[in-house]
Amino acid sequence: MFEVDWQTPHLWRKTAQNRVTAPKLSGDHDTDILVVGGGFTGMAAALGARDSGMNVVLLEGNEIGSAASGRNNGLVISHHSKASPSEFETAYGKPLGERYNRMVADAAGVAFGLMQRFNIDAHQVQEGWLQPAHTQKTLARARQFHDEWKAFGANVSWLDREEVSARIGSPYLGGWMVHNSGHINPFAMTLGLAAAIEREGVTIFENSRATRIERVDKGWRVFTASGSVTAPEVILATNALTGDIWPGLKRTLIPFKVFQAATPPLSEELRRQILVGNPAVSDMRNDLRYFHYDRDNRLVSGATHTFWFDEAERGREKVSQILGKAFKAFGGPPKIDEYWHGTFAVVPDRQPRLYRLAPGLVFGGVYSGRGVALAMALGQELGRWAAGRRSDEQMPLPVTSMKPIPMHAIAVQTANRMHHWNRLRDKADERSKQ
Repeated sequence: MFEVDWQTPHLWRKTAQNRVTAPKLSGDHDTDILVVGGGFTGMAAALGARDSGMNVVLLEGNEIGSAASGRNNGLVISHHSKASPSEFETAYGKPLGERYNRMVADAAGVAFGLMQRFNIDAHQVQEGWLQPAHTQKTLARARQFHDEWKAFGANVSWLDREEVSARIGSPYLGGWMVHNSGHINPFAMTLGLAAAIEREGVTIFENSRATRIERVDKGWRVFTASGSVTAPEVILATNALTGDIWPGLKRTLIPFKVFQAATPPLSEELRRQILVGNPAVSDMRNDLRYFHYDRDNRLVSGATHTFWFDEAERGREKVSQILGKAFKAFGGPPKIDEYWHGTFAVVPDRQPRLYRLAPGLVFGGVYSGRGVALAMALGQELGRWAAGRRSDEQMPLPVTSMKPIPMHAIAVQTANRMHHWNRLRDKADERSKQ
């Protein structure tokens, strides 16, 4: 269910510049810090460790950008997945909760800052992220988000019914905007970040899947099919594609499959009515709607299936219907040219994870839909942590042992079959407004 044909071209890959693939690992190597996983978390961790003066090797099982980091919708958001700042303070306690909220508030700025630092062309647009509300219940929740982040010091603003509806081009009751946020071509960002960390001195090996890890005198030795790397500190940044490299680790997260789709480039007339000012948007429905333009003015959205037969044809039809209903300017369901899918990781409480699996062996990640910005912010902290520049007490998340998800196999199937139920809940919400 979760396999991805990562070599098939998709919109983000088609519109990004090429990069020469790094070599495959061959032979045995030693380094200060080894990172397993070449997504945003892994590359940011490698950068954080390298900035701390460490020699760093990174192993990517396929090619950079082949997994969720390169295949997602591209929203760069400084906000929690579902919770408010006060709810994280309650969950973590005030000092740690404030530290985590600060990282989240700054996360989009960190991501766009990396693009500026390394002159990365990720088709970035930092014109804010809008979260509109479609019911009185979600309007109250949106107001809570806005008010708490405003009190925290984040650059946010409130939009009334008329303003938010005009900005988006679709009727909503109100909403709020996070101004440091925006959208990117995530695949272009993966390639740009990989090239940047290579220039900084990180050694990348692609098509080098880690298959086994064992304890040795010097720390840990990680094996691939054609070599090994030994390091005193190892960061596992495998996220949704975590396999069997460490016993029980994959049972601490839920792989969650989604698809993306895009229209042909829209006319200037349509762009004057839809997503005015080029913000990123995701609303508060149970079956989430999210939108932004790509570099060539395609409207990019996405959704998920309960069952994945005939996925491309059904996905294009589904997004076409969503867009036609959301944006009356189309005059009906628009044509959908592009379709692709990917897999990210979620957990029931939607709190990212930092695990100490053993001395010198750590895991970090699981962003439950907020991984673009947060992975780059948390990843760098992971690298500094592994380099000894951060103590457990200074990290923005609690450092714990593994937290297996009860009845994991059932939880995976349940999470990936919730979409029909979510749509029914949304229909009930719509009827209650009438």
